[in-house]
Amino acid sequence: MVFKVLPVIPDAIAPPQVMFSSLGIMSPPSVASVLKQVLELTQDIDSLDHWTYKFGSVEKVFGSIFSFLQENYDNLSPRVQNGLRDRPLVPVGTTLVKASQLFFRLTKDLAPFFFEVPRAFGAYDRLLRDLGARDSPSSEDYASSLVELKSELGDGKLNANELQSSIEICNLVANEDATNSRDSMFAPDSSGILVDTDYLVEDDCPWLTQSERLDLRLIHLTHPKLSGELCKRLQIGRLSERVDELFEEGFCPVPVDTGNKSRIENMLKCDSFIETMNRLIDTNSSRSRTMGDTLRSFSIVQVENLRTRFIMKSRHSSTAVDITQNPIGTFAFIEGNNVYVSKTPTGLSSEMVVATALCDYFHLDRKNVACLSAMLASDLSTVSVIGKTMGLVGTIGMDEALRGTPGHPCNGTDLELIELKPLKYYTKGEIVALREEEGSPLIYGNVVDYGGGSSLSRVRVRVGKGAIIDVLSSQIFSFRRGVKATRESTPVQHVDVSSLPGHTTGVLRPFVEDESNEFESSLVSTNPNPSDSLGQVSRREIIGAVQDLLRSADLSLDDDVKHMLESNLELREELSSTKTLLLNTTDSGVQLGKDLSKGQEALLCPITREIMTDPVICCDGHTYEREAITQWFRSNSRSPKTNQELASRVLIPNHAMRNTIESMSESMKAVKKFVDMYGNE
Repeated sequence: MVFKVLPVIPDAIAPPQVMFSSLGIMSPPSVASVLKQVLELTQDIDSLDHWTYKFGSVEKVFGSIFSFLQENYDNLSPRVQNGLRDRPLVPVGTTLVKASQLFFRLTKDLAPFFFEVPRAFGAYDRLLRDLGARDSPSSEDYASSLVELKSELGDGKLNANELQSSIEICNLVANEDATNSRDSMFAPDSSGILVDTDYLVEDDCPWLTQSERLDLRLIHLTHPKLSGELCKRLQIGRLSERVDELFEEGFCPVPVDTGNKSRIENMLKCDSFIETMNRLIDTNSSRSRTMGDTLRSFSIVQVENLRTRFIMKSRHSSTAVDITQNPIGTFAFIEGNNVYVSKTPTGLSSEMVVATALCDYFHLDRKNVACLSAMLASDLSTVSVIGKTMGLVGTIGMDEALRGTPGHPCNGTDLELIELKPLKYYTKGEIVALREEEGSPLIYGNVVDYGGGSSLSRVRVRVGKGAIIDVLSSQIFSFRRGVKATRESTPVQHVDVSSLPGHTTGVLRPFVEDESNEFESSLVSTNPNPSDSLGQVSRREIIGAVQDLLRSADLSLDDDVKHMLESNLELREELSSTKTLLLNTTDSGVQLGKDLSKGQEALLCPITREIMTDPVICCDGHTYEREAITQWFRSNSRSPKTNQELASRVLIPNHAMRNTIESMSESMKAVKKFVDMYGNE
């Protein structure tokens, strides 16, 4: 245990133990010597890579030290104990780690952040727990490990193992800490440097970050291995949400005329083009409701050039930073009702840059640019044909693809199957139909939470991404089961494929589903604020729901019926409140009876196990029924409770106990009767 600080006699030549004192041999060593040994062994973190002590392995040497420290830990001063906690002194492989990085159960390999307690040191669990080892890591442990690593590395880059483990830890934090209640959290940026997530942004605009128009030194982009879903759960904002593109300060566009302005403007106002945009736009976007009016209001302004700047907003304050590196590079820019279009280089058309600007303005995927630019370049007579050819126009499959998506209008099939059942029991994730306001068309929604069943209740419904509303069960529609039908068969003409020219090369390519579709996740999402429970339905809301139902059938409540309904509801509420109070009182009484029954044990004779009528105190200090203890003395000389020899058989009346029993007798009978009557209900 001390070979680094004191000479050690090998067992082979050690003298008899009786001679240790006369020869000045010390065994076991002093606490101070062992602590010096620990200091020497852990001074160099790489000392285990070149272990040279031939009389014992790493596990054997450290095991003996841990055994010694475990026996003497309580005798160490608080300063020494804290020093041991802060020192990497537990060997894991060839690495020395702090005990606070050790866990007795670890489901994943998270080195070099967390390690499982080596089997060789399992016997020293008491010492390791005192030094900071725990059973399993918590979400706070995960987040704290990244904070600690950040303090050690500063702006240093993670190595490959640290990067992989840090991303895994980010996933674990996001999975376990759904409320994001931690004070700080770090994640790797695009250079592999740990950065506070408050200052990270997800790169959802790669065409912008790779255009050399932004000063990337002022931005911390997330590492490519951090998925979009993980960034969302860590509450890391997107670049498109944090950055605004504005005209460069002092810049005034210079108008020019290139001739194709009117054609693009006419196409923006074309019903076929607007219908196509409606099918592409996210119905949850703030611009989706007014998209048609917005397109019709646009005017094309052709200019010599465009100079814009990029302003990144702070996440937690009203400040912003100009992150522009190059103001030139934008060829179409929308401001107000004007779509500014500059001269384009060879290979870029005005239609293409306008389509790109529209995609960015309405938050559409840029994969739609080619199709939209082709439509903008067409005329009114061919726009529908081009849209269908490019796969953007037409209803075939589109209604079915959006069927059940929260916020989208109900299609014809489901409108035929809707039914109103105010007392229906809804399940989480169930698709329903509702109106956002009176007179508006029915849209799809997903049930997030439900407040009851068999009565009018509140229902929490998702009507779009991030949009959740509370409505009464009388305001939503469910769907009947589909009606059985038989489809007429169509004759099929079979063709010999091998006789077709070029049959080995197919024209159609398999469709790859877009991974960004969040419909499935919206079905299983839960209430973002679980503590915000659904309240009870008030009398006014119930009467309002009845009136709504009658109004849908062209009926209404007269004043007398309305007053009678209000009185009936009030009486039902009072009755329900009285029943609840009675149940609570009964439960309290039963519990009180059970507690008193437990206290009755002190009034029982230890011999007969019945309530005493003439309690007496024996010389062993215990109280017995006089007749029972007298009968006991006829055949025994030992105490019934302690089995020790009794020094005397003198019995002293216990008047205090007798008074207590007599005063509680009637009460106990009443309590027992109450418990027997209600205790098993």
